[in-house]
Amino acid sequence: MHQPINLNSKNMYEIIVSDEFDASWLRGFGEMDVQAAIMAGGERQSTLSNIVTDQAGLVGLIRRLHGLGVVLICVRQMPGADCPLQT
Repeated sequence: MHQPINLNSKNMYEIIVSDEFDASWLRGFGEMDVQAAIMAGGERQSTLSNIVTDQAGLVGLIRRLHGLGVVLICVRQMPGADCPLQT
């Protein structure tokens, strides 16, 4: 059964940032996968995936990235948003 997203529901997100990224910069934000890639033209990007959090956690994560000087390229909710880890 599909539940609509709300401020308190935990959902899965993916964030793409410019340049290479060290996952240790985000200690305390839970588990996530980090993959680096070199794009056409030599631009480096990192994808942070399998981020499971609610809206407050997502905003906190984005603020932390901003504080680190990380350039955001994309933030998106992943398919299968009804995450079984809801509290």
